[in-house]
Amino acid sequence: SLPAMFELSGTSSYNTQRQSRCLSALEGDTDHNTFVLATLVLRGENQLHVIDFNEDTNEVWCTRVYEHPSEVWSCVTCPAPENQDLVITAHSNGSEQRISLWRMEGVAEREHSPESATPLPPAPSKMPELLQLGVPVPLSDTRAVLWNTVLPEQVTTVHRESVRVWQLSHGAAASSAAESGHASPPDDERVFGCGRWDPHHAHALALGCGCGLITLDTRTMREALSVPSAHEQQVRCVDFNPNKPNVALTSGDDYRIKFWDLRKPSTPLLSEGAHSHWVTSALYNRFHDQLVLSCGTDSLVKLWRAASVSSAPPSLELDETDAAEDEADGVVKVFEDHEQSVFGAAWSAADAWIFATLSLDGLAVINHVPPAEKYKILL
Repeated sequence: SLPAMFELSGTSSYNTQRQSRCLSALEGDTDHNTFVLATLVLRGENQLHVIDFNEDTNEVWCTRVYEHPSEVWSCVTCPAPENQDLVITAHSNGSEQRISLWRMEGVAEREHSPESATPLPPAPSKMPELLQLGVPVPLSDTRAVLWNTVLPEQVTTVHRESVRVWQLSHGAAASSAAESGHASPPDDERVFGCGRWDPHHAHALALGCGCGLITLDTRTMREALSVPSAHEQQVRCVDFNPNKPNVALTSGDDYRIKFWDLRKPSTPLLSEGAHSHWVTSALYNRFHDQLVLSCGTDSLVKLWRAASVSSAPPSLELDETDAAEDEADGVVKVFEDHEQSVFGAAWSAADAWIFATLSLDGLAVINHVPPAEKYKILL
């Protein structure tokens, strides 16, 4: 059966019709709500699906499908507009894992509105592999691939027992990569699990390491800051506040999301019991840092207000109890569109109020920040 486009009560969705885990916004295109979905089929054909969302018509449709040789465990797109067709995947064939840089040919020329009322996905096309980063590694060794948004020529690969920084260069004829540094976990007890480049400091990288969080200076590959026991179990995701330097958000297998001032790591600024199972992702809104998106293996997606620890804290003049409650930190909305574990989440690169989530059964759902919350922030 073919992947389908259909609408659910105010939300729009698309199904890859295959088990899928990875979702990324098309980072280099800040004019369109575009997302890349990657499938996770052990013995079978894998694909990357490029989907576009039109907020005026609430339609989502697939504009490109690319063949991919093996199941995808990590997928990131290039943040540089001139190279928006580049994507890196960590993929495994059942015996080993590789990390490849690909070119999604024709992605910049895709149609930005569907040609028919119920468009079918295009036939899969081949995607040139430009290079591989490093050598093949054991299964499940690669935990994340991170593209530096400040310096798009830098990419990090996060492995269980090492983190490696790569310098990319793209010539007319070919692309190349050179390793510029690597580091190991601070002790033998812990392994790396996730990471994020710091948007405020070009050479700073945060890494989830066991239950803790560390930051590295990638010029020296030395540890800068440390939160030794950020969570009671493994740290699953880390994100930086886009507007406040040195403030980060973590999520973990202890069901919680936590907000940190990395210069005062002894206690979190705020801690919320977020899900009833592992919290696979927690992400700041790209513009309005009082909004946070979380998702988990309990199949739920939640939108949070964390105004008290944001760059726009609620005003202290609010005497009225109702107004104060209206501004309080907590859940804005719970989205129950998924039936299976949600591993993929991304805010649109083009619109502050739109986000996408992906569950293991291949269902991608596009949702909006509720209008009441949007106007509370804007007015």
